Amino acid sequence: MKPDPLLPVSEPPPIDWLPWCLSDAADTSPHPGALPPVPAGGSGWLIAPERGHLADCQTDLEAVSRWLARQKDNPLTLEAYRHELERFLLWLGLERGKALSEATGEDISLFDDLLQYPERWPQWYGERHPRADPRWRPWTRKLSARSRHEALTTVERCYAWLLKQGYLRYNPFEAAAVRLRAPRLAAVQARYLDERLWQAVLAQVQAMPQTTATQRARYERTRWVVMALYALLARASEFCNARMGDLVPLRRPSGVQWWWQVRGKHRTEADAPDEVPIPPALIEALSRYRSHLGLNPLPEPGEPTPMVLSLYPKRDGWAPVNRSTLWRLIKQVFTATADQLEADDPDGAAHLRAASPHWLRHTGITHRLDDGLGLKEAQALSRHRSLKDLGTYAHADRDALYARVAGWRGLETSP
Repeated sequence: MKPDPLLPVSEPPPIDWLPWCLSDAADTSPHPGALPPVPAGGSGWLIAPERGHLADCQTDLEAVSRWLARQKDNPLTLEAYRHELERFLLWLGLERGKALSEATGEDISLFDDLLQYPERWPQWYGERHPRADPRWRPWTRKLSARSRHEALTTVERCYAWLLKQGYLRYNPFEAAAVRLRAPRLAAVQARYLDERLWQAVLAQVQAMPQTTATQRARYERTRWVVMALYALLARASEFCNARMGDLVPLRRPSGVQWWWQVRGKHRTEADAPDEVPIPPALIEALSRYRSHLGLNPLPEPGEPTPMVLSLYPKRDGWAPVNRSTLWRLIKQVFTATADQLEADDPDGAAHLRAASPHWLRHTGITHRLDDGLGLKEAQALSRHRSLKDLGTYAHADRDALYARVAGWRGLETSP
């Protein structure tokens, strides 16, 4: 039987992008924070009568899944979009009692208020906990202006796409008191560790106990992760998804070079990977970590071993660690270092406690620019799309400007 030519012909909606809100059956992932499912929607006032190109989507969640599926070849973007849509749908469904197609401009304005003023919405913020923990909440702290902009624009993009496909009649953002202008970047990147704090972190790693087998395993893994994130200028998501076989040797007249082949932000599986040169000191650190794991010192081409593993890889099936585990690992190092510095350098300790794993990437970029690396070279190493944004990591011009101002004697009085 041929399909009705008046209806769009498509694959079944990829509803598995949001399994937590489609069913509360035991075989799906747990609802975050043990929260109930959100309304599936599909009959809200925003729904267009014929639903356009998404006529086969019976619920709003299926339509959202169709939008997310467009990013299936870009897993980092897919995860970022899914994360923001999940938080919005949870708040909209459980706080406002509405599905996506029932939202009004007032709802969007209140969502913006939630992101700007956590103190007005304390029930939606909490400490970091596993997703299945009843204490889990969608937000752990107030978002930066840039993160708030990304959250709002992600939700707006979804609404705009659903409108374009004919699934919705209106975009509620058009009636909301929300400005989507991107915030102006700071003139200089401050989220990095200066040389003194970086050396303190390395010293703290070196001081980790190594008496028992577990302590030794924790030390070797932490040492490798801290050094690799800093030297490769890696994003946490890239590092967790990478395999040791992505590190490839290249024979050159000067000797063997090692390069990291990585498809990171703004790259899909169809794109050729970026190639990042690896300093020999990091290859030595890699060999040490692999030897600890009982592997050959250097990886084979295409080797599937994850870049970082659990403390007991043989027991756990050589599975990679996830981003949450990586986050906790780095935060523990930063916190322990801050504790050591508290008495003599409280400002430095506070800076470390505010730091996240991504600061290691910022630190590596800043240190290289301070050492004289050019912006074009730093862009190749960091895979940063914008030279303008990358320029915020360069402190040399600001240091020179400050030196000129510090040497000004216009306020001194004559003897």
